Amino acid sequence: MLLYYLLVPILYFFAYLPTNLLYKLSYAIAFVLRDVIGYRKKVVLTNIRNSFPEKSETEIQEIATESYRHLADRVVENLKCMTITMREVEERVIITNPEMLHEVYNRGQHLVMMVGHIATWEFGGYRAVTASAHDNFAIVAPVNNKRFNQLIQRTRGKMGMNLIMMNESKAFFAQPLAKPTAGIFISDQSPSNMKTCYWTTFLNQDSAFFTGAERYARMHNAAVIYPKITERKHGYFNAEIIKITDDPNSLPEFGVTEKFVRILEQQIRENPSDWLWSHRRWKHKRPVTA
Repeated sequence: MLLYYLLVPILYFFAYLPTNLLYKLSYAIAFVLRDVIGYRKKVVLTNIRNSFPEKSETEIQEIATESYRHLADRVVENLKCMTITMREVEERVIITNPEMLHEVYNRGQHLVMMVGHIATWEFGGYRAVTASAHDNFAIVAPVNNKRFNQLIQRTRGKMGMNLIMMNESKAFFAQPLAKPTAGIFISDQSPSNMKTCYWTTFLNQDSAFFTGAERYARMHNAAVIYPKITERKHGYFNAEIIKITDDPNSLPEFGVTEKFVRILEQQIRENPSDWLWSHRRWKHKRPVTA
């Protein structure tokens, strides 16, 4: 309780700073994370080395160094989410082909957005809400502190995003949908349920993936897209909508997830430092079958 009341005024002080100033501060944050406290440095380097065995150690170190700058950008963006306006979000994240979202809505079809921890995922989530006429929702995991959890969920939902707690998602999935709905599924984290995950090769490693997005899409015959967000200059981004499928049930089992994996992998290979390498992505090992 005391920690919440001590930290919140500090958080809001930084959140009200101009966004461009926060991005300048991110260089200092990156230095502290990388060179002072060495935040998950072993995890970052191990993940990159295993993902790009063909790269030299010099290249690995360069990707790692640049990845801390991107991580620091995500830190200041999370702060700015507390105060950012819809107008600024629309200026900073430009969707290059928004007509693809409109087409799905106009034909009355539900939508699934499969996203990863790459580029500006928080600003990207806001932009999805402002661009789509669908009723939007996202599956989120609560944090342990009740008051911080309320602050985070209030911040994430302030532009109209409906937030569904992970432990309530099964019941939510089973509900009939009265109008076109768009769900955002962060699909690149290491899944906790090994019984329902999908195993494939991703970045040269055996990797498990969530299947919730695919299961939901099949259940509601939803169109599935991948918003490819890339940075056009520091703090400003383009989002290209890539269609995964309009008919998920026409694909073989795990076909939707596999397509997402390959698109995400290609984007990571194009700009390796944009991804969140500090996540313990490969902590689970593929089960050995007889």
